[in-house]
Amino acid sequence: MIWFYQRGDRHLFYEVRLRDDGPGYELGLASPEGTLLTELFLSEEALTRRFAELQAALIREGWGPLDRRPRESTLERRRAAGFGTSAMVC
Repeated sequence: MIWFYQRGDRHLFYEVRLRDDGPGYELGLASPEGTLLTELFLSEEALTRRFAELQAALIREGWGPLDRRPRESTLERRRAAGFGTSAMVC
């Protein structure tokens, strides 16, 4: 599962997955600078605790879920290019 966060114009994401090389779990965090940090967990309980800590820290630091709505400048460019405002944005 992957979660995307933003703070202003900066973005990061983290992912929780099963380890490929053995038992346990991985929590991967990609920073806005492009650094990838991977933490390994042997138990689901340890992963769940760290996951909750990470989410709380991100919220405390002003991070929030990625806003998937287009910015006003994107809408203005679409209108100028002749696209209507009812287009679906994915």
